[in-house]
Amino acid sequence: MSIQTNQTSRRQDWASFIVRAIVLSLFFLIPCQPVKALDERIVFDPYTGLSLGGYDPVAYFVSGAAVPGLADHEETYGDTYWHFATEGNAAAFRAAPAVYIPGFGGYALAAVARGVAQPGNPTLFAINRNRLYLFASEAERQSFLADPDAMIAAAAARWPDVLKLLAY
Repeated sequence: MSIQTNQTSRRQDWASFIVRAIVLSLFFLIPCQPVKALDERIVFDPYTGLSLGGYDPVAYFVSGAAVPGLADHEETYGDTYWHFATEGNAAAFRAAPAVYIPGFGGYALAAVARGVAQPGNPTLFAINRNRLYLFASEAERQSFLADPDAMIAAAAARWPDVLKLLAY
């Protein structure tokens, strides 16, 4: 009886090993996809790590204006620091950062559309379809307002090339 039990035990161990090996090998069959971060690069001050020059990203939507944030209401996201005018704005950002981060990482939209990586000016902005975009000049902003879909499409087409230009 003990020989039979030993053989049964060996079969169970072998079957268990086979099942584990199959399950483990399935993990290698799952295609690995790189995780694509929102816009992949965010403009920030290399000395302070501060995004948007310290302006509150939520205030653009709430106040319709570029409002300076305070260091008292600071959050970290995407390896950068974000300042907020109020704790409520900081809480809104914590809950849904993707909503408030500028399109194309805060690079000037018209520049990206031309294939150039130029940081946007946080005081020159527009919101289109619940997305914040920054510009390098008022003329670029006005051009965007005249035909936003065309500039966004051009920037989206050039964005992969612009990302290749960025060193970090």
